[in-house]
Amino acid sequence: MYNIIHLSLTQAHNYKTEKSIYNIITGKKSHQTFFDACSQQLLSLYHSLPNLKYPSFVGNVHDFKMNEDSEQRIRVHPRHTYDSLLNTFKAIQLLVQTVSNTEHGMFQFIPVTHHSTIQQRVKAVYKEIKNADTQYKLIEELNVLFKSIIEKNNTLYIHYYLQGFEESMYTRQQISLIENVSQKRLFELELNDLVMMMFELEEQAKYPILNQLIILPTLLFKTEQTFSGIKNGLSFNQLANMQNVKPNTIEDHILELFIKGYLSKYKDYLNSQHDTSFLRFYIGNRGERLRNYKEKFPELSYFEIKLLIVGFERGDLNVTT
Repeated sequence: MYNIIHLSLTQAHNYKTEKSIYNIITGKKSHQTFFDACSQQLLSLYHSLPNLKYPSFVGNVHDFKMNEDSEQRIRVHPRHTYDSLLNTFKAIQLLVQTVSNTEHGMFQFIPVTHHSTIQQRVKAVYKEIKNADTQYKLIEELNVLFKSIIEKNNTLYIHYYLQGFEESMYTRQQISLIENVSQKRLFELELNDLVMMMFELEEQAKYPILNQLIILPTLLFKTEQTFSGIKNGLSFNQLANMQNVKPNTIEDHILELFIKGYLSKYKDYLNSQHDTSFLRFYIGNRGERLRNYKEKFPELSYFEIKLLIVGFERGDLNVTT
């Protein structure tokens, strides 16, 4: 917890309030918080500490200001929230559990998760590898994945949470004793494992099975409606009229869809010849207030400026885009 809070503070833009950082790590469901998390490269810390109380957060902030050199490294991912990392790993857990049990003729077992989206995804992937008789490839991919995490992090902890036929997973308390690491620090080390796991799984050619288990961050209900409308070809005004909201609310929904990876065609929403010029300027002036960018590029709308920032911070856009 300590190092997560400290990374959030050091990585946040200077003009951001402590409350806005608190909103990110506790997972406030607002479009401003989504954008703050993405634009400050803190997306994988979004909702990482949902039970953190504000007085405890403030206390850690004070400790950080007194001991700024005490931080230990926390890795971050620019394209996935903490829930996305965790749910993707839960999908891996469930697939491994399913393959292990069914290979031993055990077709009734208590699944490691009852999350409906995860179960549906795992069911589809399991059916595919079962029909193709490629269960062995799953094991091969897992071995490659864990070796890659060890190469990047020098350690590995998430493997303790896999379970299968007559083999239960370890608890965090047990792992803490085995590895001689405090449970609080272990949580941070597990987060580092999950981040590196997701970087690896994004390489579809390297992980054709495990890549299918990536679970995107969940959407707000109204954003889901907008996404459905977009897939049906509705315009901005039609989407706004359908939900009885202003067009800028739909813009917030679209930003959320890009931030969380549901949309990827930036050119559908960016038509300005100033896009590349803005990105060049942004690279040397990250962390400015939006109004400063607007003053420098009045031809761009605030929506376009935000979308360009999202695209750059996620790694989807660059100066040659």
